[in-house]
Amino acid sequence: MRPAVIALLLALLLHATAAAAVDRPGVAEIRQDGTRISWVLGIPGEELTSLAGGETKEEIAGYLANNLRLSVDAESCPGGMHEATPVRRDGVEPYARVEMRFSCPQEAGTFAVINETLVASATDYALGGASGMFRFDADHTLLESTSPKFPRWVRDGFESLVTGWEHVLFLAILLLGARTGRELALLAGSAVAATLLALVLAVEGVVNVPERTIELVTVASVVAVAALPVLGISGRAQLWAVFALALAHGLALAVQVPTGDALLGFALGVVAAEALVISLAAALPLAWRALGRTPGAPAPRRARSAER
Repeated sequence: MRPAVIALLLALLLHATAAAAVDRPGVAEIRQDGTRISWVLGIPGEELTSLAGGETKEEIAGYLANNLRLSVDAESCPGGMHEATPVRRDGVEPYARVEMRFSCPQEAGTFAVINETLVASATDYALGGASGMFRFDADHTLLESTSPKFPRWVRDGFESLVTGWEHVLFLAILLLGARTGRELALLAGSAVAATLLALVLAVEGVVNVPERTIELVTVASVVAVAALPVLGISGRAQLWAVFALALAHGLALAVQVPTGDALLGFALGVVAAEALVISLAAALPLAWRALGRTPGAPAPRRARSAER
């Protein structure tokens, strides 16, 4: 049974990524990296210079600083225009791609985003763990976003692992190859410990690996963990190999942690999800034996027919 299950799991390897960008006027994106926040807007060029009362960098920066503001828990986030790049493309109205940068006193809380430029923009935002879409216009100049509470972080951590096919496949393939309960416990402990270690190191900024590299290594780890028994790697060497491979999964999960405040709850959610996968992997051989079979043994009915 075990080789067939592993082969089936490996056959499910699929992967897709998506990216967003401000590539036209009337569109904006707000993103957060710790206490640093970037707000990128696409503003029609003529409209921007008309509102700013001039075309110089100083005039535009001064106008935007007065009309694009951000705070968290009523504490102002100082910042201003980082750059304004003219963009001209075929079929696209000439516009300025403006990037505002702010530094907030904390990563999470109640954010107030104010856009009083009166320029309509559909804004894709992610602040303090909350995300969504908001349309700024003359009648809607204030976006308020409150960071989720601890239960939300736990739920996000749980969902990140159980909905991540590569994480579930890694654990399932690893644990279905265990020959004894003790071996299963050791392999599971090694994988969980490595995942949590990498998660903490990445969120705290100790380790910084490009997302694309993490994605490739995580997918490769699924194949590698299936190859360990084939290569005859067992015992202490297997535990260390599993530990090293599981580090990639912790780094991948860390990408989904929006702020340092979310780390504890997110980590608990990840552990809960891992416990669920481990329990199912441990229960499967027991259920198989309860049917009167052991992996590789003939079915009882066939065995009785052979005796006749």
